[in-house]
Amino acid sequence: MYFIKAVIDIIIILLLIRLFIKPNEAYFNNIFNLLYRITDPLLVPVRYILRNETKGILLSVLCLVVIRGLVYVSIKPMLFISGIGYSFISLFQLLFRFYMVIWFVSVLTKYSFESSFLNMVQRAFAPLNSISKRFGLASRHFYVFTFFFLWVLYALLISLINFAMLTGAVHPSFSIIRALGEGLILMIGLFPGFFSLVIIVGALLSWVSPDPYNPVVQAIYGISEPFLAPFRRIIPTLGGLDVSPIFALLSFQILGRLAQQLVAVAMGVI
Repeated sequence: MYFIKAVIDIIIILLLIRLFIKPNEAYFNNIFNLLYRITDPLLVPVRYILRNETKGILLSVLCLVVIRGLVYVSIKPMLFISGIGYSFISLFQLLFRFYMVIWFVSVLTKYSFESSFLNMVQRAFAPLNSISKRFGLASRHFYVFTFFFLWVLYALLISLINFAMLTGAVHPSFSIIRALGEGLILMIGLFPGFFSLVIIVGALLSWVSPDPYNPVVQAIYGISEPFLAPFRRIIPTLGGLDVSPIFALLSFQILGRLAQQLVAVAMGVI
């Protein structure tokens, strides 16, 4: 059952990534083309219901969330509505981490170079850009607004799911504070987790001179390089060897874990 859950999670990720890829990019890009070919069979049923691909993808994700909820119920005895609730929480956690990744990357790069990865980042931020314009916010405040909007939205959604779908839910006000803390922990956890892994992969790739036009390579460097830049400015090379990834990894592991513990204690997550 855990294998089925992992497969469903991967499929959901692929479908969500497809939302930000244009059909012409899939035609000219081998990686994007492969993603289209993997997800096309999954969209066949919903195409009989909806003509719009975006709505079809969202409906497919919703169906997968329900299926994953059934998997939760089969793994651990619980009410069906609780299984669906936990499945939605997993989805919102995934979306929050995804947007926090591209938020950090976009803040550090400021779209200073063009790549297929950063084009996807821009499309992912398009809805938030529209919302900020409706509030009449200046462009220089966009990243601050985006961070707090995503953080608060995540906390509200998690609190709503906890209160409406999970048994034994706590008072809504405390639930929101707890969800805000969980959001911060998820965000901080990207440094000793996802970002550290990408830095390791990027360091390994630098030894084999990969194709700079490969979209996977562009994505890895697009994420890792902005985080390594501050360390490179203060840490000299040793005999021509770039040791900034080592210091970045140590900093992420030590400070990241410490920050998670502090937030957990301060906001009552544990």
